[in-house]
Amino acid sequence: MSRLLLLRGVAAFNAGRFLTAHEIWEAVWNETVGEEKRFVQGLVQLAAGYLKLSSAQYQGALKLLTRGCQTLRTYPPLYAGLRISLLSEASLTVIRQLETGRTGTDIQLPQIQTVS
Repeated sequence: MSRLLLLRGVAAFNAGRFLTAHEIWEAVWNETVGEEKRFVQGLVQLAAGYLKLSSAQYQGALKLLTRGCQTLRTYPPLYAGLRISLLSEASLTVIRQLETGRTGTDIQLPQIQTVS
């Protein structure tokens, strides 16, 4: 898995450029196999979910965020230099907010934290 591309996707995600993050991580996904491929799939799903959220497509966002969290929950809290547990926890909060009808500006978007 390309660490450089993975981190470029993180930078795009953290800047709220979810389509760019999705495209970068999809390129990584296409070049990855096994356990790492599934991990990147979870990131792709979350990026797509937050893209839907930013477009006020709340049902689609809920579906993709849920899938992304389900995919990433099988990984340790720190994986590939990313703090996955923090991302998952923040995304689960967003899911709960969507389930209770909160939308748009009421929702705080997560940041992906990295470890050197």
